[in-house]
Amino acid sequence: MRSLLLFGNISAPPYCNNLYPPVRAFQKAFRTRIVEPFRYAGFTGTGGARPAPIPEDAVIESSDPPPDVVVCLGGALHLTDRGRRSFPRDTALAGFALSDPYGLAASIAIAPSFDLFYTQDPQTLPDYALRRIPARRCDPATDPELYFPERGATPDCDILYYGKWTPYRDGLLASLAARFRVRLHAYAGETRWSIPVLPPLDTPEALRAGLNRCRLALETALLDDAQGSYRGKFRLTPRVFFAASCGVPTLVESFPALSEYFEPNVEIAAFTPADGLVERAAALLGDEAARTAMGRRARQRALREHTWDRRIESFVLDVEAWKRAPGPRPGR
Repeated sequence: MRSLLLFGNISAPPYCNNLYPPVRAFQKAFRTRIVEPFRYAGFTGTGGARPAPIPEDAVIESSDPPPDVVVCLGGALHLTDRGRRSFPRDTALAGFALSDPYGLAASIAIAPSFDLFYTQDPQTLPDYALRRIPARRCDPATDPELYFPERGATPDCDILYYGKWTPYRDGLLASLAARFRVRLHAYAGETRWSIPVLPPLDTPEALRAGLNRCRLALETALLDDAQGSYRGKFRLTPRVFFAASCGVPTLVESFPALSEYFEPNVEIAAFTPADGLVERAAALLGDEAARTAMGRRARQRALREHTWDRRIESFVLDVEAWKRAPGPRPGR
C-alpha cells in the first residue's frame, strides 16, 4: 500500500461534513498521514476564494520519509516553491478543487503547480483546457458509512435545507415555509433569512441525524450568486449525495446535466418554473409510497455510482499511470 501525505483542514466546521468522506476513502486506499495547515502559525485560510499556501514548516516536518503521494484537499491549498522541492520527483503532487466555479480563479492559479489536479465541477473543465491545464473530473460523492438511514428515526419536519443565504434561496424557503414544516440550518450569525433559523449542522453525525428527521431535502443547484459566465448555471453540491445515501429524496431545479447523477423524477425530484417548487413538494409529501420509493432508488444509485471509495479508486489508477509515465515535475 502506497503512502500519502494529505494537507486539509478537515476538522474545521462546517467543512468537515464535506472533507471527512474523501479523507476516509484516502485512508482505505493509502497509508495516510493528515496535516491540518490551520494549526500552524502563519496560515491564512481563504475558503477557496484565493490561493492559500501551506506553511513551509508544516511541509518540511512532514516530508521525511517522503510519501508516494501528496494531496492538497480543498480550500485552494497549495505548496510553495520550497515546499514542492521538499519532495522527490517521483512523489505525485495532487490538488482537489472543491469550490469551483466560485473558487475557479484560485484553482486555475494553483493548478499548474500540481502533477494531478481535480475539480468537482465538470463544467469548468473547458476553462482549465483553455489555459492548457489538464484538470480532471472528480464529482461530488458520499460516504455511506457516515450518511445512512438511521433505524428508528422519525421525521419531524417536511423539508430540510442547510446552506448559505442568498435572496433567491430565501425566496424558495419562504414559499415552502408558508405551506410546510421547514427546518433551516444556516451559518452562525446569519440574520438575513426571512424564516426562523436553527444552528448549523457542523458534523457528519448532526447532519445525518437532521437528514433522517426530514421527509424531503432541498438542493439549490442554481448558481444565482456566481460571478461572470457561471451566473445562472447549475451545479450539484455534496448535499444531494448525502441525502441520497440516507434514503431521503431531494428537491432540485431541473437542468440538463442532472441526469448524469440521478434520474429526474425517479431518483430525484426535479422542479421547473412551469410546475413550481411548492406544487412539486406538495405532490411528494402527499404520496408517502412514491416518496419512499424515490428515496430508496436514490440511495441505490448513490451506493452504486457516487461513493468516495469509487472516486478514489479512479484516483489510484491515475497515480499509478503518472508514476509509470515520464514527464515534467512542477518545481522539482
